[in-house]
Amino acid sequence: MAVYLSNVKFKIMSWNHRILAHENNGEVYFQLHEVYYKNEVPDGYTANPITVGSETLKGIKWTLNKMQEAVKKPILWAGEKFPNECKVKYTCDLCGRNTFDTPSPHKCKGGFRKRGLSWSLNCH
Repeated sequence: MAVYLSNVKFKIMSWNHRILAHENNGEVYFQLHEVYYKNEVPDGYTANPITVGSETLKGIKWTLNKMQEAVKKPILWAGEKFPNECKVKYTCDLCGRNTFDTPSPHKCKGGFRKRGLSWSLNCH
């Protein structure tokens, strides 16, 4: 969102917590960062992952709530791929079935699979 005043356009800066996918030697790992936006587009992020700390318990609760909101948002790549979205692919360890959605029950060579059992996670 932009604010106009006397024909001058100001950029609105904001931030939130986001999960970022990092690559190191071909391995992908995830960390929680503060991501900064210009005109609602991700523009940067903290160099180090965030920690939970506050001068009050209310502040810690606020931070934890914001961290939980990050889990509901798409994962972004860190580094040179930022701010591209990291598509998470789940692979069944028994039959090799792939899905970009949350792992779901299905039939495979190991019998009927229940949600959350033996799925590998990859980022593309």
